[in-house]
Amino acid sequence: PNSQFLFFEFSWYFFELNVHIGGWSTQVLQILFPISSLYNASYFHTRLIVTVIVLCRKMVLSTNFNLSHLKDELRLCALILSYSPKNESTWSHRRWVIKNLAQHLQDMPELIDKESLLVKDMAEKSKMNYRAWRHRCWLIPYMKTKQVLDELNKSKKWAELHVADNCSFHYRRSLLLALLDGAANREDSLICQSEAYLMWKEELRWNETLIRRYQGRESLWNHRRFLSQWWVQHLLSCEETSLSNESLADLFLSQEIHLLSDCLGAPGDEFGETRVQVELAALYILWISEQDAAVKGKVEERLKSVGSLKEVLARACPEKSRLWTHLLHC
Repeated sequence: PNSQFLFFEFSWYFFELNVHIGGWSTQVLQILFPISSLYNASYFHTRLIVTVIVLCRKMVLSTNFNLSHLKDELRLCALILSYSPKNESTWSHRRWVIKNLAQHLQDMPELIDKESLLVKDMAEKSKMNYRAWRHRCWLIPYMKTKQVLDELNKSKKWAELHVADNCSFHYRRSLLLALLDGAANREDSLICQSEAYLMWKEELRWNETLIRRYQGRESLWNHRRFLSQWWVQHLLSCEETSLSNESLADLFLSQEIHLLSDCLGAPGDEFGETRVQVELAALYILWISEQDAAVKGKVEERLKSVGSLKEVLARACPEKSRLWTHLLHC
């Protein structure tokens, strides 16, 4: 269309201007984005122009390195993202800038805090923005242990308000793994690992609270799978060196069966969320039972209170009985 052709004409003019001035001014994009709306340019067209400009700026920065220019570049990227929160080339360019800044900056924790705040703003502006959250995950190796703990606390409230957004839970999983890795590599590793285990246990408790509060949210059950997989293996390894007759793994699995039982006994609702909750709970127990032969035996033994695994799956979703039969015999 003529309007889109005109947008390309404007965009190319500003692109040439951007190259000519060395790319240090944000006025170019402050004019470009309103024009894209005025001329009804598609998202693809806008993204294409931004990608070309970003590549050009990267070449200029590579040949003319300057610390203040890199900081200006972060501000420019923030401007682009305010118009296009899911622009992959801009997020990638921002990571390239931060990587270069990390070689010269001493106050990386402050920069990371600003980046986390930016991602939060972009996630609020654009739901399910996995590009923004992936950027936040990329920052984790630059964090100290204290900052990882702070990020876990700060992201908790956001996750509670956006339980359907799996991106935030993926970020929390990355933080928890970083916490474990950091604890294993420190001199006081035993103390740090103990603290990490407490954090993991607290995450399981918090996740169960959300599952009971928000029924039928697949992201919550996916998060629980991740937590349970590592936790069960941890408990089993503890039993090998423990002199106690009490099995912590058995206790945990009993709690999970109790959660399933509560889901099965929950009253129905007009939106069908209870039915989805039951199916997700049954699939979760099936998934746990397939993780380890020893775990499978423990699960089947404790399922007697609610029925066999096949019966539970049939109650959860009878129209998928053939699928359950196939999964149980794999």
